Amino acid sequence: MATSTVPATITALLDLLNAADWPTRTPSVSLGLPRQVERELVMLGGVNGSQEWAGIGSHRRDEDYTIDLYVSIVWPGYTAVEAMARAWELWAVVEDVVRDNYAAGGAGVLWNEIQRPSGDPTGEDEGYGYVISSGIRCRARI
Repeated sequence: MATSTVPATITALLDLLNAADWPTRTPSVSLGLPRQVERELVMLGGVNGSQEWAGIGSHRRDEDYTIDLYVSIVWPGYTAVEAMARAWELWAVVEDVVRDNYAAGGAGVLWNEIQRPSGDPTGEDEGYGYVISSGIRCRARI
């Protein structure tokens, strides 16, 4: 019996995001910061969650966790508004992927949902950038 659905869910999400239909250019998709940081990055990060007994005597557990999600844009010549628009355009693709694959991760995963997006403009040597911090919340029974 699996002790957690986290590895399977992250692997499934990375596969789905790498195969997604991205507008204009395909961003770098990674777990954690890649060795070479690209100008457009969709990154899954840390995991925070909990497990609780699903019922007395059943040895099954309910798992509830959030996978951190970041979308980062830095392009020379972008205005602050253009960087913001591009970041949200990429984030929308991630949102669609999660909604279309609400049980990514396979056996035991009940649902995944994207949540709590927040965006911040950044000033870069080359112009402007934008970073969206969000999460993918997952619920499973193992």
